[in-house]
Amino acid sequence: MKKSTALSVLSTFLLFAVCSLFTFLVCQGNWLQTDLRTLLPEEQSWQPIQIQADQKQETRFNQQLIAMVGHQDAEQAFQLATEIVRQWQASDLFSQINDNIQPDLPALQQELNLLKFATLPAPVRKQLVEQPETYFQHYAEQILNPFEKANLLPLEQDWLGFGRFVFNSSAIAMQWNMDNGMLYTEQDGMTWVLLRGELAQAETIKPVHALLDVVGENRLLAEAKQATFLVTGAALFAADSKQKAETESSVMSVLGISLTLMLLLFVFRTWRIVWLFLPILVGMLSGLCGVILGFGQVHILTIVIGTSLVGVLIDFPLHWLASSLFASNWQGTQAMRSLRFTFLMSLLITFVGYALLGFTHLPILKQTALFSMVALVGAVLTTIFILPNLFRHWQVACPSLFLSKVRSILDRFFTQPFHKITVLILALFTAAGIYQTQWQDDIRQWVALPDEMLKEAQQIAQLTGVNLSSQYLLVIAPDDEKLLQKESELTEQLLQKGIAFQAVSQWIMPKAQQQAWGERLSQLPPKSYEVMEQIGVSSGEIRQAIQQLKTTKTVSLNEALQTQIGQGWQSFYLGKLEDNQVASLVRVNLQAGQSAEQFANGKDIFWQDKRAHLNASFEHTRNQAAGLKLLSFVLAGLLLWRFWGIKRGVMMLLPPLFAIVMTIAVFGWLGLPIGLFSLFGLLLVSAIGVDYTAYMQTAQEPLSNKRIAILLAALTTLISFMLLGISSTPAVAIFGLSVSIGVLFSVAITFKLFR
Repeated sequence: MKKSTALSVLSTFLLFAVCSLFTFLVCQGNWLQTDLRTLLPEEQSWQPIQIQADQKQETRFNQQLIAMVGHQDAEQAFQLATEIVRQWQASDLFSQINDNIQPDLPALQQELNLLKFATLPAPVRKQLVEQPETYFQHYAEQILNPFEKANLLPLEQDWLGFGRFVFNSSAIAMQWNMDNGMLYTEQDGMTWVLLRGELAQAETIKPVHALLDVVGENRLLAEAKQATFLVTGAALFAADSKQKAETESSVMSVLGISLTLMLLLFVFRTWRIVWLFLPILVGMLSGLCGVILGFGQVHILTIVIGTSLVGVLIDFPLHWLASSLFASNWQGTQAMRSLRFTFLMSLLITFVGYALLGFTHLPILKQTALFSMVALVGAVLTTIFILPNLFRHWQVACPSLFLSKVRSILDRFFTQPFHKITVLILALFTAAGIYQTQWQDDIRQWVALPDEMLKEAQQIAQLTGVNLSSQYLLVIAPDDEKLLQKESELTEQLLQKGIAFQAVSQWIMPKAQQQAWGERLSQLPPKSYEVMEQIGVSSGEIRQAIQQLKTTKTVSLNEALQTQIGQGWQSFYLGKLEDNQVASLVRVNLQAGQSAEQFANGKDIFWQDKRAHLNASFEHTRNQAAGLKLLSFVLAGLLLWRFWGIKRGVMMLLPPLFAIVMTIAVFGWLGLPIGLFSLFGLLLVSAIGVDYTAYMQTAQEPLSNKRIAILLAALTTLISFMLLGISSTPAVAIFGLSVSIGVLFSVAITFKLFR
């Protein structure tokens, strides 16, 4: 009695300690992580300079929100854009909003004078060398045309007309409205106005749905004005995914616990069964504390997947309590004593599997592995040391007629061994399914990107000419001058291959090239500009302007980007990354059959394809996880061999092994790809399957009673994982589906083999 009392006091103290620790960690703040990028595989193949460039470029992109306001009436479009900007300003979510450009004309003219020669487009330079008469003929026609104002510089400041082309090489395909300063474009009778905002805290938007709420208000305003509102941005996708993950986590937890409770109430017919959820509570809180202490934060997706452990954590108390359903004089303490070894062996084997999974390079697997290990330990300890005292003097009044009927059906169906024809059919089914399997990983399986949001992003890219792709060539050089020279050589090769691109070297020439072209153009013969004198322009002024080209002040890349005109090109320049190294991006628009990877040399030009790179990393992590799981099977086999001998040990490993193989076959028949998360589900199937076989092998209960206990445990597990199977997040859904199918096979095979 004293020993029982001491255990009760100790167990109560431990429970209080776990709850207190969790409360303390949560109160520290910043314990929940929602950024999906933190779940990506740890970098293994990219060089440090590539990683640094990718992070810098991605940080810029993640803070940007791009919107387009479209209306058939131009004035309505501009007015509506102004009203949406007011909503953005009132939200306090933006550190900067670029809705219009209202430059001081003298300052703008000063910038034009600075940049007019340095940014002279290549086709114009070529025409000046090969067909100078044609160039000046067109220039003269523009001067005489009273309806065309192509140059903001007066003639006396730009005798050669180079200022006309400064805005032609724009980073975006938009026009500037001189009246209101907004950028716009016209397409199919619609006027589209561009709005750009920089989020103050793209990763920690508070409240969590603030950005989605603001965008929702923008849409309502646009609908009221019969306009079209398009918006895109990484933060918007992240906020949408975060909202769905939080909602699903709450709904699945409540629904899973509710359905499990209803099942247990139906079977045991008493509210005392609520105590079985105590191991779940302790396990979940312990798991969360373990992850927070181990990683500093716990990711929302870890919690979503962790909710599925409800069905697994309750297996231990169910195995114990199910023995009371058909016992005439059931003693909880004695029943627990007989199952301790079984529980500890199941825990040890499962623990080894998760521990090995923690060696993968994927943070979500590491977090889930630690969460599961700590949660399982907490659940088992609570089951062994606390539950017997809570169910003292527990006795089922009489066996349920329904359960007796189920037990009878199970006995009849699973008493006989597999028929040879059945085995042959299953073997053919499995072989054909495995033959059809597709082993592949795709970053798009991580989150369910709404089709409407994707379509809006594509439409914005088409309207603005902005390349939102994650494919680009990264160029590294010691300084800006060499960077532009290297870019120029690279883009020349791209042009020869017919590959469209966007690069800062399209806009501005290197200083050496500016000087070379200045000297070359200063040699234009007088007959080239005879037409200018015919329209009243002094040939002396033209001649003097041409001769001054060879002494024109060269403009550096940094000077050009600091101007207001150069702001649109800043996204292509990453600046200084390491000592004596600057970087820029050359964005490519690849068509079918085109590739830009061959232009990278792995030294100072790198091909960056984030999606393909991540998919390759996922594939590597998947293969690594599969290898580690095979190792866990070997270790589990050694443990089983040590305690039960080789024959019984192999028998205990066969059901989960067969279940995994048949689940893979089902995926092949259904045409579902087997990726990292489906493999992760299969790893869990093996742990659950070993738990079932260990119970069947060691529990001192009648065989029919053990089948009922495993059936109840399987049903609670299926409740949790089938709920995951309907998740809107593809990775979570495929994980839940793989576990659900695997558990069904595992139960059926276990019942057949252990007759």
